Order: sequence, then structure tokens, then C-alpha cells
Amino acid sequence: MMQRLALRGARTPALRTLENCPMFKEEWKMSFQEGDKIVSPWHDVPLVAEGGQTFNYLNEIPIHTRAKMEVATKVEGNPIKQDIKKGKLRFFTYGDIPFNYGCLPSTWEDPDVKVPSCNNASGDNDPLDVCEISGVRKEVGEITPVKALGVLAMIDEGETDWKLIALPATEEFARFNTLKDLQADPVYNQKLADIVHWFRYYKTTDGKPENSFGFNSEYQNEDFAMKVIEETHEQYVDLVSGKANNPKNVWTPSL
Repeated sequence: MMQRLALRGARTPALRTLENCPMFKEEWKMSFQEGDKIVSPWHDVPLVAEGGQTFNYLNEIPIHTRAKMEVATKVEGNPIKQDIKKGKLRFFTYGDIPFNYGCLPSTWEDPDVKVPSCNNASGDNDPLDVCEISGVRKEVGEITPVKALGVLAMIDEGETDWKLIALPATEEFARFNTLKDLQADPVYNQKLADIVHWFRYYKTTDGKPENSFGFNSEYQNEDFAMKVIEETHEQYVDLVSGKANNPKNVWTPSL
């Protein structure tokens, strides 16, 4: 299936971003425009990058920052907005996030689908999350072709919340093509450990319990990561076609 998916690599649209006001205000949003048309970074950016074999990664949160930015899945056009909890803009209280964080467009974790490897926890109703671990800052709204090298099965407040591990598909990172390649490099192996630690504890400073993980907190390899991408893309296709339920009313384009 992934070979067929890769062959469908489409031209990534040339998008520009529009902000309605300075960041860190409740009304702030980043919209995406192609030509004169407002488009959705979730629905209008292809999953597979042009040329195939790599994936379009949408960055939401730059490395070493704390503002919880995310694609607003319930808002028309799906702009990026800062999350609001209990009437306040959300910032990570645990500290700066140690990696770039975002998602893959055209994916969705279906809340009606239970995942056996995650204690039958259902999907979290969001696009597939990505930890981009190059260490090079990606800006909010930046789209980068990446290769998928592994995946972590996180269970967040009773929901399955996969974390894909990715690097840019550039010559600088050509030596990394598998999870074992990352684990064999001391620097990148430490980055993998830091990701598990971050996600286990980052909500504890807000008075919430530690997060847990499937597979004994161990990363699954690049082949398993491809399987997760395939499954969440299929769930996304079912969502936008109307085949799947939409129990939490995410916004999708009119068919």
C-alpha cells in the first residue's frame, strides 16, 4: 500500500501564510493561501511529497519554544492557532520543547478506532503527530519534506497519540534511513530518549499524571511507522469521504 501511496506523490502547493495579528493573543491565527484562495494545511497539502518516498511535514511548534500551537481542526480552513485551556493561552509549563513538533497533512487518528497495541485506546481525533529531530528550528507553518524513521505509541489521557520520528530528506541527513541508524548514533539516540522523557512528564507540572506508552515505551521501526502512516491516511480518507463518523465535528471541505 505504501508503494502505491508513494507513487501518488503530488506537487506541494506554493503557500504563503497570513497572520491576523501578533502572536500570543487569543484571536491570533495563521491562515494559508494559494494564489487568492485560503486553503487548509490539513486538507489541501498532499501527504506524500513531490517525487514520492518522503512526506510533507507541517511544523506547528518550533524547537526550544513553549507556546502550544496547533492546526485548528474544528475551524473552517484549519488555521494554526494557539491552544486555549480554561480561558488562557496554553504554554508548556514543563519547559521548552526539545524538538520541532507538528503533523502530517491528510492523516487522522479516528476516535472510533481502538488500537490494540495501546491498550485499546481510541484515536485522538487529530492528524498524525511528528517529532522532527534535526535540531534546526522550523518556523510555525513551515512545510518540509521528511523521511519517517520510527514511531512511538503514546497513550495520552486514555487516547492513542502516535508520535512519528522524522528527519528532513536532505543530504545532511542521508546517513539516517532506519531507526537502527538513529539508535547507533549517540547524539540521536539521546534525542530519542529525550522525546520519551518529555512526553511522559510534560503534563505533570499542570497537575496531571504521567503519560504511558505502548510497546513498553520502546520505539517501533520505520516499517511500523509506514504502517501507522498508511492506517491514519486511510482513516483520513474515510473521514473526508463521509464513510467514517465525525463524532467531534472536525472541519472538512464540502464534497
